[in-house]
Amino acid sequence: MLGPTFVKLGQSLSVRPDVLSEVFLHEFEQFQDSVAPFDHDEAMQMLLEDLGLRSLSELFMEFGRAPVAAASLGQVYRARLTNGREVAVKIQRPRLNETVSLDVLVARQLAKLLVSRRHMLPKGLQDNDFVGFVDAFGQRLFDELNYDGEVKNAQRFQKLYGDQEKLKVPTVFPKLTTRRVITMEWIDGVKLTDKAAIRKLGLDPLDFITVNIECTMRQLLEHGYFHADPHPGNFFVTKRGELCVLDFGLMSEMPKESRLALIQHIVHVVNRDYEGMANDYVNLGFLSRDIDVRPIVPQLAAFFDPRLEAGVSAISFKTIVDGLDEVIFKNYQFKVPAFYALVFRSLVTLEGLALTIDPNYKVLSAAYPYVARRILLDAELRSSLVELLVVGGEAASRTAQAASFRWDRAANLLRESSKSTVAIPGSKPSEGRSDTALLLDLASTLVEDDAFRRTLISELASTADVIIADFIGAAVGRLVEGEGSTGEVGRRAVGLRGEDQERVLKVRETVDLLAEKVVNKLPSRENAFEIAMQAAASAASGAANQALTSLQQSILGQPQPEPDSKEGRPGVTDVAGEFFGQLGERAAVRTLKSLARLIGGEESEEGSDRASSSKPASGRSSRKT
Repeated sequence: MLGPTFVKLGQSLSVRPDVLSEVFLHEFEQFQDSVAPFDHDEAMQMLLEDLGLRSLSELFMEFGRAPVAAASLGQVYRARLTNGREVAVKIQRPRLNETVSLDVLVARQLAKLLVSRRHMLPKGLQDNDFVGFVDAFGQRLFDELNYDGEVKNAQRFQKLYGDQEKLKVPTVFPKLTTRRVITMEWIDGVKLTDKAAIRKLGLDPLDFITVNIECTMRQLLEHGYFHADPHPGNFFVTKRGELCVLDFGLMSEMPKESRLALIQHIVHVVNRDYEGMANDYVNLGFLSRDIDVRPIVPQLAAFFDPRLEAGVSAISFKTIVDGLDEVIFKNYQFKVPAFYALVFRSLVTLEGLALTIDPNYKVLSAAYPYVARRILLDAELRSSLVELLVVGGEAASRTAQAASFRWDRAANLLRESSKSTVAIPGSKPSEGRSDTALLLDLASTLVEDDAFRRTLISELASTADVIIADFIGAAVGRLVEGEGSTGEVGRRAVGLRGEDQERVLKVRETVDLLAEKVVNKLPSRENAFEIAMQAAASAASGAANQALTSLQQSILGQPQPEPDSKEGRPGVTDVAGEFFGQLGERAAVRTLKSLARLIGGEESEEGSDRASSSKPASGRSSRKT
């Protein structure tokens, strides 16, 4: 029979495509953690020794005569303390340290054998550090054997994520815990995979999948401290409608730079920026920095383009991992940092769990609201936000003409972020950081970015120009064709196109969504865009008066007021000046073009009349040379 180390090792290897081939991966997926319990009397003797008891009655009012669950490392009993509180007591298998030490030693020798026979391995695996993997795995396993460490893990998890709605982290009892015994709050509930039992409680299983997904996103992208053993047996749904997370023996941590790189990768996937994705694999540590990633770009496009046709939220975590396997793992020398192997395992296991409850469930779609909220409101992710909204790459930092603003993505971020209620780091309601304050901070920061400000102002000026032209065109159309006119003739005369109207609709949607987020009550949410336009008109009037006053002061030699800015930061006047300057230029150009069209149209009509009156009687057309 395989020792507990090999059960755990098999589970870990099942998510290491850089260590084993696909055939072996499939075999290792068959490892299960469920094993026969060990002797009850021996378990009780360990419990008494570790807690310093002469009899169970000194501490327990009741104690189960058989374990309620058994696993590779220990078994769990249900008990009741003398104060009446129900607890779960997990007791480690006897002589486990010696057994695991022997297992790790055997595994290390096997790893050395693989290294010595590396020439017989597939090319992609020949340079892998098999011994290093076993050593890292052994260290994590020995950490898991120390239940004092599990208590600290559970307390830290509770501190970081316990504020999430509908999430339950059981209370642990450090004074009733030793290296081999751990005592924690007993949780009455049913397994997350038991759909029928959850529905009998009057609850919807999918609600708890969503809670689990949002909690996982926080673990991976917010604090980086995550549960690395998320198999179905570690999630229960309580009668109170909470998702309870169990077993904190195996935890892992992702460095901050890796978390930010992962969010950046999501942005590149959304943008279909395959060059950015290829560079991400270097930044994430999968590929060496001396590898030329340019050949990877078309391969990524060929794999992901067809799969992204239905939108990024429609693809799965497994699709992204398959893409790594198809494009990177099969073609390049690579390595997977230990914590990423656990991240992959966590995400793919989570997705599998969701699909057992609803085969059509879209995990990325459920995860995106939290990601959108982070990108939109987290000050650390400003560069990712700009990259997502301003299309034009590095050229955008040099000239606004090379960039364009994606109103559809802005609207989507606002819409999706509204579906998540999880607090952004540093913005808990108790700290007084509302969404309104965060959005105002966002606006202030983005205005300071020259490239972003120029691009946004250019887009807004263009949109305002279209709206003004639409009003003028409609008025001209009524003058020319009468009151019943649709105004299309006038709109064509001022050069309006179908895509101009589409842009106005996108801006209108974004403004309405932004107003809904920032303003608690509006006279009518649908009127937010009109309110904004009225404000712009008032601002235009004020800017015109200010410009006239400034001109008079210049002519009379009077001193001008200090600009509305501090330490070189653009103030309201600066931004308004840029906006109305661009709007004025666009209006002037459109007016000149409109006049040219109108005059050209009249001349062509007059020329046509003259040509028809001078036609030869024979009806033959004359040809100009």
